[in-house]
This record gives sequence, C-alpha cells and structure tokens, in this order.
Amino acid sequence: MTDLAYRKTTAIVLLSIAALTALSVLIGVSGPWRLALTVLFALTVPGWAVAAYVRPWNQSFVWTVAVGVSLALSILLSQAMLSLGYWHPERALLGFALVSMIPLVHHIMRGNQ
Repeated sequence: MTDLAYRKTTAIVLLSIAALTALSVLIGVSGPWRLALTVLFALTVPGWAVAAYVRPWNQSFVWTVAVGVSLALSILLSQAMLSLGYWHPERALLGFALVSMIPLVHHIMRGNQ
C-alpha cells in the first residue's frame, strides 16, 4: 500500500470515528461503548488530522505525534472551558469532533487527486 493510500484509508477510518463520536453526543448514547469511543477519538483523531500533514515521516512517528497532539489539544480545550467557566464537555466533544472532521475530509480529498 502506498503512503497516500494508507493516509487516505486512515483518514476514512478516523473520520468514521469522529462521526460516530458526534452522533453519540447528539443522540445521547451513554455507557461503556460511549466511553471507549470517546477515549479512542480523544487519543487519535485530532492529532492525526494535524500530524499527517507533516512529511516524509515514518508512520510510527506520525502516530506518536498524533497521540501527543491529541492529548495536548484535549487538555487545552478542557483548560479553556474551566478557565472561562463554561464547563460543557458534551458540547465541547461535539465541536471538537466536527472541527476534526475538516482536515480529515481534506486528507481524503487530497488522496483522490
């Protein structure tokens, strides 16, 4: 599999995770599946959407940076909500998922060119 095909496939899978996360917030899913989905999203999706733009890295480096960036963005979002007195984690998760979808769609569309 070429690097571009791998990147496109990964972007499609992560876009699915982001969409499922947003959908779970909108319909009010709770329980262990929601927890697992949220943790998977928070650890991978936002960071990979950003880190995959950096080239030519080995894929293991991309995933390492993706997890680090995802955690950093999650902490920054949480700190901003706390500092502003706007503690609405479900709304933040929904917004985070929707914003993360933008670069993922770009990765997919770039793969079609």
